[in-house]
Parts: sequence; structure tokens; C-alpha cells
Amino acid sequence: MASSTVGKTIKRADPSTIQDKFLVGYQGWFTCAGDGEPVGPGHHGWLHWFNYPIPDGGRPNTDIWPDVSEYTPSELFPAPGLKYADGTQAFLFSSRHPKTVQRHFHWMAQHGVDGAFLQRFLGQTDLEQGNHGIRNQRDEVGDRVMEAAEREGRVFAIMYDISGVAPDRIQRVLEHDWAHLIRRKAILDSPAYLREQGRPVVALWGFGMSDAHHSPAMVRAVARFIRDNTPGGAYIMAGVPAHWRTSVMDADPDPEFVKVWLEEFDAISPWTIGRYSDEAGADRFEQEKIKGDSELIKQHNERWENNRETMRKIDYIPVVFPGGSGHNLSEGKWGWNDCPRKGGHFMWRQLVNVKRHGVRTIYGAMWDEYDEGTAFMPVVAHKRQLPVLETHRFMALDEDGFDLPPDWYMRICGFAAEGLRGERMIHGTLPSKELQDYWSTHPRYEESAGTSAAGPSGSSDKSHTWGEWEKLTTGKESGEEPPPPPYSLEVEEPQPAPSQAVAGGPPPYECRTTTRSPASAFFLEASASTGQ
Repeated sequence: MASSTVGKTIKRADPSTIQDKFLVGYQGWFTCAGDGEPVGPGHHGWLHWFNYPIPDGGRPNTDIWPDVSEYTPSELFPAPGLKYADGTQAFLFSSRHPKTVQRHFHWMAQHGVDGAFLQRFLGQTDLEQGNHGIRNQRDEVGDRVMEAAEREGRVFAIMYDISGVAPDRIQRVLEHDWAHLIRRKAILDSPAYLREQGRPVVALWGFGMSDAHHSPAMVRAVARFIRDNTPGGAYIMAGVPAHWRTSVMDADPDPEFVKVWLEEFDAISPWTIGRYSDEAGADRFEQEKIKGDSELIKQHNERWENNRETMRKIDYIPVVFPGGSGHNLSEGKWGWNDCPRKGGHFMWRQLVNVKRHGVRTIYGAMWDEYDEGTAFMPVVAHKRQLPVLETHRFMALDEDGFDLPPDWYMRICGFAAEGLRGERMIHGTLPSKELQDYWSTHPRYEESAGTSAAGPSGSSDKSHTWGEWEKLTTGKESGEEPPPPPYSLEVEEPQPAPSQAVAGGPPPYECRTTTRSPASAFFLEASASTGQ
């Protein structure tokens, strides 16, 4: 998937550190009939797009509809029972297709997003529960992600989602699976695997939730297992409840958990999806939670300076998201567009709020989650582009009255990444004019390759392995990147303007009120029965 500029390579992410990065969650969980071996004998093949095919009495699980205009014909599968207003067939992508996964990572590269946490749903790896089919699929997607990250110069790391697994099985299942990933799947052998001070990064999401019935001792044991059984040790990130510091609401009331987070983990990342749904709510969350979290961690790190042998330095990694809507997913239990995107204003406010606390890493949720409407990846721009279904409706980016290109939220991710790298200031007003003119200054290229990056995004020869590419580029010096254009401080707030389209496009492409996890609604569907 070569860039359109001959002889240039898109700036690659540095896999040696988690600092100064915008990282996204990557579910990789969409499957289609005909994309490969189904999850089990007799299964219809559709995961996450539908609960069952619509002609068989099923329903769609997404509100927002993906823009698939850049996918090639070989990547697209007919969506059963879905057609557009003109009678033409609707198509969807599969996360199992190698070209599709590389496309998703190429979009990260084009937009300057550093890489992804690949979601690894622990319950789906429990072979003692008969989950061989879904474990094989998750391994398959993991292979594709590793290949894509290496080819596109992105980084990746594993994020275990432990929600839905019985507390007495978590440690056993995780121990087996982590050994499987290290030795059989060789994920840590990849030059694109993210590290911090030489230690592989691993995230554990979902411990300490109010309804999870986890014990602090069990969480400590799991963290220590990961650290002690990973060659070179591990940098462990905890995906914690939003109220982890105060042990209320979504957090387990046992205050011992606060000690666990501060003593056993290298990074703390509070979950924010479903905790606020507008800019005012994001502001309250920043004042009531992020501010106190940051102060506590700052105080902890000041003590660490004098006690490095007995304490652990902790990074604070906040979560931002573009908005959300899970009406179809929840069968109407959640409101339609109940967390409006507002043309990017909602997400930008979150970025402003977290950046003022000096964070060096931000986690964006999620790159590809169309289910709950939190995807950064392309969404169709206009209602007229949506499929038509009598029983359900779908959503385009103009739902809130803004006329935006499909990749608008990937562009915002790119600006966030530039802010973390010190390449631009994150001011209080959404830089709409610069975002509209995004492709006049992007992608960011480097003249030649260095040896510390994850891979050759934009390389004109797609057949090069990492080793071959490294040999080809040994001895070359990296070119200097010109400074970014001046940041445009907008005085006025851009208003919804459906009649005013946003111009520009990328270079040609060659070739949850929810306390549950982003793992989501379909763990039972994917891991259990073959009767679907």
C-alpha cells in the first residue's frame, strides 16, 4: 500500500517508547459469511455486523454506517438483506482479510496515529471452555495486525479484556494465553511490538469494576505473572474504572485496589465511555476526576524519585472518544445518538482537557468500533448514502448537521498525535479550517528510513520483509521534517453547515451508560454456540 510520493516514506512510529503517542484500540472483530472458516460448524459467518443475517430474522448491530468506498472488490462482502435506496446491494468489510487490516493500519500511518492496542478478549481464549474456533480467529487477526503494523510503520501491543470471565479462571486462562502469544505466535519477536525502556507493553483492561468481584490479591498475582514471565520484564498498563481513585460508582469499593494500581502497574488508564456524553460533562469529568488523578500520580512520582528501588513510576493515559450511539446494538435500550459527535467538538474538548494536565500518551477508543458508534475509521458522510431498512435506521456523519468527509475523525486523531509530539499546540477551539485542508500538509513524510521505527509505511515495494527493508536502508540518515504550518486560532465556533462541503481527500491508495468492556456485547455470541 504505497504512498503516492515516490521515494518517500510516511513518518514511522517509534516502537521503543509509549511516550508522546496517540494509540487507538483495535477490535478486529468483524467477520462476514465467506471470509474464511466460521467460528463453528453451522455458524452463519457474521460476527458483530449482525446477530443473525437479516433475512433469517436477525438485526444490525451498528448505528453508524462505514464508508467502504476505498476498499477493493475482493475485500467486500454483500450484507444480507441490506440495500440502498436505489436498490443496489450494500457491502461490508471483514477484519480477517489481510488487505483490509493493512488498509486500517495504512490509514493510521496516513493520519499520523502511532499504532494500536489489539483487543484480546480473555474469555475467547479459554480452550477449556471449548472456544477453539473463536481463539483461532483471534489468533488469525493478531497475525494480520502484526504484519500490518510492520508494513505500515505502526506499533502494536496486546490489551487483554478480562470482562465476563469468572474471577477464579482469569489467572489460569491468562497464563496459558500469554505463553501461547509469546512462544507460538511470537508477538514479542516483532520489531513493531511496542516497548517502554526495553520492556514489552501489555494492557490489562477490566479489573476492579464494581460488579466484577475481583480480589486485589488476584490482580496483584496476574500483574506479577506477566512481569515475571515476559522476557525482559513488562510495562503493564491498567485499564481501570473511571472512579478508580475514589472507589465509588463504577469502581470496586475496596480501597485496597488503589494501592494495587499504584504498586503493581506502570500506567493507569481510566475508562470514560458512558461517563459523560457532552462537552459540559467532559469538563466536569476533567475537574472532578482527571485533575485529582493527575495530582495523585504526580505526588506518587515525586516520592518515586527518592525511592526508585522500592516504588514504580506511573504514567497517566487518559481515554478520549469521538461520541457514540448504540441504539441498534442495545435493541433500543440506549438512545439514538445519545452521545453526539457534534462535528468533532466533543472529541476536541476532551483532548484540550487532558492535554492541559501534561499527559504524554492518549488512548483513543476505538479505531474500528462501529458497534457502539465510537469508530474513528471512515463513516459515510450523508444520510442519502445509508442503506434502507424498514425495521432499523442507520447514521451518517451529518446526523448533527455537519457536512464532513468520511475520514474527519481520523484527521482529528492525527492532530492529537501531533500535539503529543510537540508539533502543534492544542488550543481550545476545534481547528476546523486546518482539518478541512488536511491533505494539503499530510501525510508527514521522512526522506529516508531509520532503524528505530516499526516498518516502512509508504514503501513502494510491498514485498519487503522487515529484515530486507532494514538491510536496504542501513546507513541512510533520516531526512529533516519541515515544521508544521502555523496553527490557525479560530475566533468563531463553526456552525452546522450542511450546504458547505469539506473538500480534500487523502493521496490515492495503491495496491456504553456502560460499565462493561469494549469487548462487548458479543462475547457470548462469538465464544459459545454454533446454533447461530
